[in-house]
Amino acid sequence: MRIIQSFWSKPFAFPAANSLEARSQGGFLNESQFIYTWALSLLSLKEVFSHVHLNTDEKGKKAWIDFFEFPYDSYSTDMGAIEDFPSDLWSTGKLLTYAGIKEPFVHFDVDVVLGRNFDIHKLEHDLFVEFHYDDCILKRYGTIIHELLNYEIIMSREFKGIIAQSDFVYNDYNLGITGGFDYDFFNRYAQNALNNLKSNLPFLQNVDRTTQSFLNCFFEQYCFYETSRIESKCVNKLVETTLNLDFDYQKHKIDSGFRNFDFVHFHGGYKRLYPELSGKWLKEYYPEYYRNINEKIAFINSRQ
Repeated sequence: MRIIQSFWSKPFAFPAANSLEARSQGGFLNESQFIYTWALSLLSLKEVFSHVHLNTDEKGKKAWIDFFEFPYDSYSTDMGAIEDFPSDLWSTGKLLTYAGIKEPFVHFDVDVVLGRNFDIHKLEHDLFVEFHYDDCILKRYGTIIHELLNYEIIMSREFKGIIAQSDFVYNDYNLGITGGFDYDFFNRYAQNALNNLKSNLPFLQNVDRTTQSFLNCFFEQYCFYETSRIESKCVNKLVETTLNLDFDYQKHKIDSGFRNFDFVHFHGGYKRLYPELSGKWLKEYYPEYYRNINEKIAFINSRQ
């Protein structure tokens, strides 16, 4: 299977707002934490897989391959095709990657860190995701889903009918780790999501920033969930328990220490809950990379 990470430079270089939701600094509190985490993610992948590919654009290639010298085994710069999309829509880069893949694959977000207990056999399925989120208890997304309808966001008639139901409860799949043998499904679902996002571009200036940010989760994560459900696809979850409560479900893994877990994903609030952890682990286990990154960051700061 092809092992992939992806990076679209526009939301990072030109964030729509100086906020975590806009993915300013990759959603981290500062750029150093983002870079440490990405380096740790890549190096942990290379402990498990012999070949890791980066899908990015020319700016991303210059930053991560040329300047920071991240040790990818190959790269492509296909993301120039989405340069016209606004940086608010930071999920567009991943969707483009999913839409273009032509072989079985695994996509790892750059904030996913693998440990020695990672079971690669869990990847041997037609479709797999990291975990299933069910909003039945927390009800975080009921209001914003209705905002999508109020703003008349363009989506498939089938999706619109589903979320307009009075008993609708939001569900999605976290795709921090995702992929499988059924890359045709990814092509189809992701291309439909990209087409819908593109159709909404003329109207985005009328949509508040919170709703704009949510469009990323909706078109990447919810559309995967709903499309797979409608098509009766079997989707395997790396985290078997459905998440529906607000608790630190990764604490026991993090407390066990680096490498003593299957994987840790610094998604959402985890970037703020453990802000220094990736740097600490990178310094301890990959000191040369840690030192090289700090030298590069110091050089950038000296030029400003």
